Amino acid sequence: QSRFDLHGIAGSVLAIAGGVLAWHFAGDFTPMGSVFPRTIAAVMIASAVAYIAVSFLRPMRQPAQAVGSVWRRVALVAVMVAWSTLLEKVGFLSTSVACFAAILVIANYDRWTPRMAALYAFASALVVGGLYAIFRFVLQVPLPEGMFL
Repeated sequence: QSRFDLHGIAGSVLAIAGGVLAWHFAGDFTPMGSVFPRTIAAVMIASAVAYIAVSFLRPMRQPAQAVGSVWRRVALVAVMVAWSTLLEKVGFLSTSVACFAAILVIANYDRWTPRMAALYAFASALVVGGLYAIFRFVLQVPLPEGMFL
C-alpha cells in the first residue's frame, strides 16, 4: 500500500514558509550581509519544493513502525542546548567539534569498531573544519572565539 508522506510534505511547506520569511527579512540587511541568508533561504525553498514533487511523483510504501529511543531524543536536545549555550564562552570550533562528536555517538546504532571510529573522526574533522573555513574565510562571518577557538 502506497501513500503520500504527509508529515514530510507538511514539514516542507513549513520550510518553504521559513525560507520565504528569511528571504524577505534579509532585505533589511546590507547587500553583502543579505547574501548568506538569501542563499540558505533559496536552497531551503528549492529543497522543500523538490521533496514535495518527489513525494507526489513517487509515493512511499507503508513503512514498518520504527521503534524510537527516548534517551537518544533527550540526549540530542541536551547536546543542542549545550552547543548553543557554550558557543560564546568556549568558542565556535571547540564547541562544534565536541557537540558533533557527541551527536555521532548518540546517533550511532551500530557497534563501534576502530575503523569506524577513525572514519567518523576524519569525516567529522572535514565537516566541522570545512564549515568553519567557509564561514570564517569565504563568507567572513564573525564566529565566537571564546576561551578556545
